[in-house]
Amino acid sequence: MLIGAEKPVAESTFSTTTTSILLREVVVTAARDRTSSTPIHGGDTSELLEGWAGVALQQNGAASLPILHGLGDERVKILVDGMTITSACPNHMNPPLSYISPGQVEKVEVLAGITPVSQGGDSLGGTIIVNSARPLFASPEQKIHTATTLNSYYGTNGDSYGGSLNSAVANQNFSLGYRGAYSQAGDYKDGNGNTVTSTFYETSTQAVTFATQKDGHFSEITAGLNSTPKEGFVNQWMDVTRNDGEFINTRYEGQYDWGQLDTRAYWQQVTHGMNISKDKESFPMPMWMPMDTHGINTGYTLKATIPILDLHTLRVGNEFHRFELDDTWPQVPGSGMMMSPNTFVNINNGERNRLAFFAEWETQYNEQWMTLFGARNDTVWMDTGNVQGYSAMYAADANAFNSRDHARTDVNFDLTALTRYEPEKSSTYEIGYARKSRAPSLYERYAWSKVKMAAEMVNWFGDGNYYTGNLDLKSEVAHTFSITANWHDDARKDWEVAVTPYYSYVEDYINVDRFGTVYSGQSIRSQLIFANHDAQLYGVDLKWKKQLWNNDTFGHGQIRGVAGWVRGETLDGNDLYHMMPLHATVALEETLGRWTSAIEVQMIDSKAEVDGLRNEPTTPGYALLNLRTGYQWPNVRLNAGIDNVIDKFYYQPLGGVNFDNFQASNYNAPLQSVAGAGRTFYTSLTIQF
Repeated sequence: MLIGAEKPVAESTFSTTTTSILLREVVVTAARDRTSSTPIHGGDTSELLEGWAGVALQQNGAASLPILHGLGDERVKILVDGMTITSACPNHMNPPLSYISPGQVEKVEVLAGITPVSQGGDSLGGTIIVNSARPLFASPEQKIHTATTLNSYYGTNGDSYGGSLNSAVANQNFSLGYRGAYSQAGDYKDGNGNTVTSTFYETSTQAVTFATQKDGHFSEITAGLNSTPKEGFVNQWMDVTRNDGEFINTRYEGQYDWGQLDTRAYWQQVTHGMNISKDKESFPMPMWMPMDTHGINTGYTLKATIPILDLHTLRVGNEFHRFELDDTWPQVPGSGMMMSPNTFVNINNGERNRLAFFAEWETQYNEQWMTLFGARNDTVWMDTGNVQGYSAMYAADANAFNSRDHARTDVNFDLTALTRYEPEKSSTYEIGYARKSRAPSLYERYAWSKVKMAAEMVNWFGDGNYYTGNLDLKSEVAHTFSITANWHDDARKDWEVAVTPYYSYVEDYINVDRFGTVYSGQSIRSQLIFANHDAQLYGVDLKWKKQLWNNDTFGHGQIRGVAGWVRGETLDGNDLYHMMPLHATVALEETLGRWTSAIEVQMIDSKAEVDGLRNEPTTPGYALLNLRTGYQWPNVRLNAGIDNVIDKFYYQPLGGVNFDNFQASNYNAPLQSVAGAGRTFYTSLTIQF
């Protein structure tokens, strides 16, 4: 992928609540709230979200988990080519963004906080929409149209490398395309030159698409494979030893006299395996523990967009999503009652079904005023079968779980109200309210064992604690208010400043209660059960840009930046987990002829307000310096850069704890945060023909 000039693209008319990045065949185009257009030089698709206002990333192997305004993981709706994909892993090692390579992405949209009901329910923080390239067709002047893009990259820290191929052949009515990608990395080194173990990965994706178009009707079918034969997790007991996925995704769009119809139907499955891998084998007490998970996602969406009287647009729709899950852990011979003689059944024929209906009404009264109102219902029903433990030591918990009815139904309602006012060309104001809801996940409700051996394997937080589900959990309901003020020059080319304060009150936020404490050497770990607690989150996003020069001698130069701060706490006084501290990124960018270059500084404040129930460690503040440049020929682009130029040592505020170091010390060392990567030189090359 290649960097290019700023050219924001947003599909929502509410531009300050929706931001997007368009990655065309050769050029990555920066969104308005990104500090700069950064070349892709890794296998993590969430890298495309770095530097966006309101977005933070929870480091999680090769596919980080996005957080919007302090709400992350399954509280964020992530759509990959319209598919809803649920993590089929008790550690969420295969999140939605792990199923698409950054080299295959054409466009990303981020809708934080006040999200239109047509863009997703069963979530609190917002929606992230990731789409691959739309199929190509020949123009009327062409008989056959072909296009191919090759991309490759290399990074020194961790010896990371990879590439992607996107190719298509088409006439005016039919199109056949292929996209494939491969990424690999070893363990990286921190700023002190120490190896951060279990940060390696290897992953590949492939997909074939067939599409047709004629007289305002478009259809496509895509089939693909994903494979991750190995992936390390420094903040977990286990690593990935297998993650094989397959999917079929279909779409139809039709233009009719009354409006537009958009439909999708999809099926996706994954076979997932965990155990310790190479880095963990050398520990004083390596824990061999095979864990097997199988998940299936099936669903469809129907959406109609109907213009009414030139001023109004009505959107109505229906969605269905079904997630099936089996999570079993084979016995380990010779381990005694701890992990034998039975297979541990964590989730048995689990199913989570969601049926949704929505309607929203958008009105453009005049050039100054616009409103959007929407309502949505999501009914979620779920169930699971009986379970068993490795041995009799798990029997009490298993019997207690099996004696209860497991079926649960949640009937949830979402509301959205947005108003935009543009009194003049140099200012825009938006105010919005959203009521958003999310039903508990299968693991939050059905992970049943309180025995430490099993409970510590259910942990997608990377904090070294022990988690048990709760059959009596209620759905979360968030009431979010936000205001955005955007000031700019008339043409939006010289300068811009936007500020967005927001507040969310969450009824029945799914947090934890502590029922036990485990002392391990110099560390304290907690036995936790999921529990509802009312909570509040509040913060502010800030973004700005200013053109500094624009002439023939020095080209075009500008300074741009983003900053954010969020605070989260339960109403009974506990700080919420993984709140990003005050942070800012500032970049000085220059475009001179075919050259594009940038100097960027990332600044993160110390994290002092941490979750005491989870024993979350504090982290000191730090600043990183990054450099990058690129040169564009007609069909070739070469990029190069240096991340963390001064080789700064720092701890990731959202990276969890370094569980590898804890195990290597035979559980005597204190649990510390995961260190970030030291100096990294990288280069990438893209060829289009």
